[in-house]
Amino acid sequence: MRKFMLWNGIIGLFILGTSIQATAHNQIGSLGDPADATDYYMVQCSTDEGGTTGQLYLQIFDGTTTQGGGKVSVVGEFPAGNIATTASDPDRFSPMPGGPSSLLKPGTDGTYNMFVHKLKEGVKQYNVTYHCQSSEGAHTGTSILTIQDQ
Repeated sequence: MRKFMLWNGIIGLFILGTSIQATAHNQIGSLGDPADATDYYMVQCSTDEGGTTGQLYLQIFDGTTTQGGGKVSVVGEFPAGNIATTASDPDRFSPMPGGPSSLLKPGTDGTYNMFVHKLKEGVKQYNVTYHCQSSEGAHTGTSILTIQDQ
């Protein structure tokens, strides 16, 4: 009986660890009332079993249920390559996020900047999905650091 309980516990931890890893690439946050509120993150992409990073995938969901704040967007930038991309959620009342955007830079592990911003005064709630991916779309090493939280 003890072996059975131990085995079930190990399997449960493995499943929990797998599910946490699969959903770990979401950044949930909010932007304060000022029209120029911006959250700034650094996303570190690295080579792992998925291969070398070739792109940063971004998608944003506007979870705001009140008026104000305008449209919310996420901007991804790879400073070493002087390239950037933007993804927005054009319909705050839709249960679906806006369309995705990918910042393509084949064969480039490194640090990407990620900025979440809005257009007008009003508090905004958001959920950004971000993934470092190989050029073929396989997940590569991904970590995040908050630089500015407004």
